Amino acid sequence: MKSAEERAQSIESVMVAVENGQLGEASAICADLVAREPDNADAVHLLGVIGFQGGADAGQSLDLIDRAIAIDPTWAQFHNSRGALLYALGRNGDAEVSFRRATMLRPDDSMAWNNLGNALLRLDQVEEAENAFRQALARPPVQVAAINNLGIVLKRRGQFDKALICFNEAIRHDADFVDAHFNAGEILYQLDHMPEAENCFREALRLDPKCAPAYASLAQALHDQQRPDDAMLVIQEGLAQLPEDEDLNFALRLQLSSMVPAWHIPMINDEERNAAYDTALARAVRPGDLVLEIGTGSGIVSMMAARAGAGKVVTCEVLPTIADAARQIIAHNGYGDKITVVTKKSTQLRLGEDLPEKADVFVSELLNVGMLAPNMLPIIRHARENLVKPEGRIVPEASTVYGVLLECEHLARINPVRNIAGFDMSGMDRFRSPGYAVIDFAADPHRRLSDRFQALAFDFRIVMKEMDSHRIVVPVTEAGLCHGVAFWFDLHMFEDIVYRSDSHSRTNHWKQAAHFFKEPVAVQPGDRLTLAVGYDNTRIFFNLVD
Repeated sequence: MKSAEERAQSIESVMVAVENGQLGEASAICADLVAREPDNADAVHLLGVIGFQGGADAGQSLDLIDRAIAIDPTWAQFHNSRGALLYALGRNGDAEVSFRRATMLRPDDSMAWNNLGNALLRLDQVEEAENAFRQALARPPVQVAAINNLGIVLKRRGQFDKALICFNEAIRHDADFVDAHFNAGEILYQLDHMPEAENCFREALRLDPKCAPAYASLAQALHDQQRPDDAMLVIQEGLAQLPEDEDLNFALRLQLSSMVPAWHIPMINDEERNAAYDTALARAVRPGDLVLEIGTGSGIVSMMAARAGAGKVVTCEVLPTIADAARQIIAHNGYGDKITVVTKKSTQLRLGEDLPEKADVFVSELLNVGMLAPNMLPIIRHARENLVKPEGRIVPEASTVYGVLLECEHLARINPVRNIAGFDMSGMDRFRSPGYAVIDFAADPHRRLSDRFQALAFDFRIVMKEMDSHRIVVPVTEAGLCHGVAFWFDLHMFEDIVYRSDSHSRTNHWKQAAHFFKEPVAVQPGDRLTLAVGYDNTRIFFNLVD
């Protein structure tokens, strides 16, 4: 068997080629050596390693390394290479066995100890992995990767401060170590040091513009600093580098969903709502009309107006992300030449600039589950008086609100929050959304303790008070514990076209609303409850009058 010196001389030309990045030439030299010296273990070993690095069949490369081991089973490097190949293939248990053999044959091999730690970490043998990394660091030369890997172990064990020391130490040894910068950023993020985490992720990306995890983590750090636009820009930069990366595409979806109110998707899937708007616009819009829409959203209502024959549709959307999405959807559906999306509030629109003249048709959907959304009436009034012709048609034209006395125990328990599971949880009530709650007549258990009564009427074609109230007396028809009033609305779209929000349709995204009294009231048939019913600039209310 050849000495170590003779081995080195026989493959010197191979190593030179490898160092120069000439894997094809190195492989050819190895193959020639093996052909002449079938028992040249180094040449056989390198032929397998170089082949795998060059994309050769993994099984064939493993066979060559095993052949080298069979020729000389005492050479630690052969076992280390075998472990590295198995590790790359995801065969972590087999890789561990090979790395252990390498450390037994050469206990001072810091690289083998580091590789063993990696395999153990993949096998979730965290304590043993930590020991392996510490063994690597106890032997020269310094394995910077082992410092970083020890930090990963300490992070897994929840020792964040010690882990951060490791990552910073790895950076001190190698300022261009991408993983160490990224891992330091992850720790700083966990410790809520967002600006410092941001800097680490940005440095990782400066060093490696294709470091996909750094894009996603940087975007999250920016999002948590209330910088959604910056976060979106980072994700887009990442996708420009790595368009097929699944994690980055997921991060994009996550960021978009956090920037856009969640009700947009169910709203456009509301079949009855869509049909009501579509039918109303088909009747209200005349050929060549100028249509103004407030609240572009997905652009679906604007496209309905264009399809109905409008000559031009101007629609406004204050959220830039939604406005951009609407433009893309509108163009994709072939209406880009008829519909203009303006990224402004309706109160910021200017005649002759955003809107060529006052509109013939005004369509809006500013409603919420309780019909009256905040500032809805002033917004409609502004548009009607400043942006719409005096004889302009309005969709929807009006709304009628109906109510019923309600018993609903499971929703009443948290409206307001009081005693739960035997504990006084009223301290959480201040975090509850004010006003009314959502109830689904089709799914939520409830009892109606009165007949339906008309509560309010709104006419969007005329000037209405911005707040008003009156008293009504509601006869009780069923015995029970009255927790409040459930209410809903009929939306009078145009002429005789009506949308009813008390629908039990599965796609009804508005559902119904419930106003809960401060305290429930026990009632019997024949009782009469007096309610103060009204609205202000933000909501509809039903207050029990003693």
